[in-house]
Amino acid sequence: MTRFEPCLIIKRLVVKRRASVTYDEPFHVGVNVVRGDNSSGKSTILNFIFFGLGGDLSKDDWSEHALKCDFVWLEVELNGHPAVLRREIDVNSQSPMEIFSGRYEDAERAPIEEWTKYPYSRSKNKESFSQALFRLLGMPDVAVEGTSSITIHQILRLLYADQLSPIEGLFRFEGYDPENLREAIGNLLCGAFDTEIYELQQLRKVRDKEFSEASAELRSIFRVVGGDENLGLNWVQQKRKGLVDERAELLVQIAAAEEEFYAKKSDETITISAQKSVFKEVQTLQEELQGLRTSIGAVEFELADSDAFLTTLRQRLEALRDADMASTLVETIHFAACPSCYAEVLEHDVSVASCHLCKTPLDSERARDRIVGLVNDLSIQIKQSSRLQEIRQDRLVAFKKEYSKVERQWRFKANELSELRVLPTSKVREHIREIHRKLGYIDKSIEDTDEQLKLANRIGDLSSRKASLDAEIKDLDARIEGLKRGQTERLRTARTAIEKKTISMLKNDLKRQDSFTDPQKVDFSFAKNSITVDDHTYFSASSRVVLKTSFLVGFLAAALEDKKFRHPRFLMIDITEDKGMEQERSHNFQEQVVKMSEEAGVEHQVILATAMPSPELDENTFVGKFSTLENGTLAFL
Repeated sequence: MTRFEPCLIIKRLVVKRRASVTYDEPFHVGVNVVRGDNSSGKSTILNFIFFGLGGDLSKDDWSEHALKCDFVWLEVELNGHPAVLRREIDVNSQSPMEIFSGRYEDAERAPIEEWTKYPYSRSKNKESFSQALFRLLGMPDVAVEGTSSITIHQILRLLYADQLSPIEGLFRFEGYDPENLREAIGNLLCGAFDTEIYELQQLRKVRDKEFSEASAELRSIFRVVGGDENLGLNWVQQKRKGLVDERAELLVQIAAAEEEFYAKKSDETITISAQKSVFKEVQTLQEELQGLRTSIGAVEFELADSDAFLTTLRQRLEALRDADMASTLVETIHFAACPSCYAEVLEHDVSVASCHLCKTPLDSERARDRIVGLVNDLSIQIKQSSRLQEIRQDRLVAFKKEYSKVERQWRFKANELSELRVLPTSKVREHIREIHRKLGYIDKSIEDTDEQLKLANRIGDLSSRKASLDAEIKDLDARIEGLKRGQTERLRTARTAIEKKTISMLKNDLKRQDSFTDPQKVDFSFAKNSITVDDHTYFSASSRVVLKTSFLVGFLAAALEDKKFRHPRFLMIDITEDKGMEQERSHNFQEQVVKMSEEAGVEHQVILATAMPSPELDENTFVGKFSTLENGTLAFL
């Protein structure tokens, strides 16, 4: 028999409880029928297979008897290569998987060193069992945008029709189920997901990141050196030339000033005019600082006072709301005695609502309106006061910012004044000192410009790198687009084949649903998890079961005729009698599946669970005994 890859075949299922075996049955290529009465454990067997292959089951998916077991052993053939998969039953965590290369008999005797243990989830240093199984099946390890990589669990969701999932959906139900993940799974199994596309997309992400990093570095350089992308380097060079020229001019001025100083040294006069000027500036800055401190203190006081006022308003508003609620819950209070003199309070005419003590007529509507008015007034006050607080806060920030600025100026001038007070000076000396200060500033600016020049020299390299990356990204986009066009054509071919096989299954159904008599079009969407027949979406419950199972069988049948499918040529169905399915219709479906299997010349496997096996089925299709409620599928000693 021909084998298309990937191909997954279950050869043997063994379930153990401690040292005893609760289930041990061989399976074969083709159709396998697990039969038995309802509630006898058929679904448990299929769940064991799903779990053993790497499926994830929640606590609600496990039967009471299944939870008494400890380990699931599956002997499988992965593209013809024998292996044994072993998983510990643990509903509280995602169990790892142990894989042995060989048959079950050898695995039982093998030491622990010959088993390889894989975690459920991948990590930086360890691959998951999904990655290992994909490698053994020759399937690509596919990542989906916005989600993690596709796992074997996700693949099995489209290969297992279980009883607990909605029959309207194509996939086994799962809480977190994004559309792009379902679409990627369907496209992958159709053979429309090209590994090269994924690799090129990953490479494009790397190049795109490198391009963004180069752009960000360029922007940072331009912020430092000034200029723009085209003029940055020239601008820095011109800036440095200007500073060097200015430095040379200052040196000439210093030489001339010193020559003048020594020529007139004998008649120079001492002056403190510079000290007076700087001292006056310091005084002015101190007065400005004092004014700012006063303003800051005033605003802070207003903020604190208004905060207290706002707190009071909010408390009053809450009290009013409480009073309003109390007035609706508590009826008029009646006093037996006067709270002042303790005399008995006499009854009065109750036909008019009034105070029990002072007899003032009560107007509940007026009281409610008053409370509502007070609530509204307080709410407006709170809103206005909060807005004023925001304005005060902005003023405070502005004052503090201005204070910091003035304080820096004051410190600078104070230091300058301290320097001038050390020795008396003259106008010539002051002139020389001022030129030296300018020279020091120019020298520091030249040093800074030299650093900027180093950064600016990097601009050329980064610009060339950006251009090269941009060209490579465009080339990658073109290649990806070309492959996607081929992928689209492949998906169209696969969908047409699946539709054809599904229509064939529906036409061979018993005449129970008008839409299935002669369907012209079957439209399905992996992303939307839906299927329609000639644009009809409403069917009887049993017909929905037929439609879903016909699609899954049609998908498999298409994969058995086209080796470009990445379908594992494996299918499990546990809903042949769901939703009021009549026995005759179930028998017809089973016979169709067997016929499809027998006509296929490609290795595959279908596992059906039924309480009503067709009498037309060959005895060789059955797996194990016919289970009953008293004699279930699992044997506990």
